[in-house]
Amino acid sequence: MKKILILLALLFLLTGCELLDFLEDSEPTDGRELVTIERVVDGDTVIVHLEDGTRERVRLLLIDTPESVKPDTEVQPFGEEASDFAKELMPEGETVEMERGNPDRDDYDRMLAYIWVDDENVNQILVEEGYARVAFVYEPNTKYLEELEEAEEEAKENGENIWSIPGYVESRFHEY
Repeated sequence: MKKILILLALLFLLTGCELLDFLEDSEPTDGRELVTIERVVDGDTVIVHLEDGTRERVRLLLIDTPESVKPDTEVQPFGEEASDFAKELMPEGETVEMERGNPDRDDYDRMLAYIWVDDENVNQILVEEGYARVAFVYEPNTKYLEELEEAEEEAKENGENIWSIPGYVESRFHEY
């Protein structure tokens, strides 16, 4: 009987520790807020729900992906792949962290932000994998510019995705 009580006490402690870890994980990192993904529009745009219930169209800061859904524009090479990859990173209904830019709106009234999944910068992952280029660099929204530029250089050197077509990225995806 004593062994069973000890075993139950250990089980309770282990379960309690995991519960505490879960509770800690639900708190966003300083400077970020929790948002829920409604849907990925394309590789660099996502619709989210804020904690207060409002819905926002978010443009990922400092990156540009080929077009896949822009009206009156043909789907560009790697546009659908970039969009599909973004959907894998940010599935519908997923709670992620969002770090707003400063200023936090562009000329189209879209929220400007970085998205974080499991403490990884989605903007940077898209660049690392060769689905996005570094673009739309406007001060003071340059907090992670250095990391993104390093990721871009590595993707370029490795000929990842958009970098596999000579001159494609340099044309801003328009020549192909």
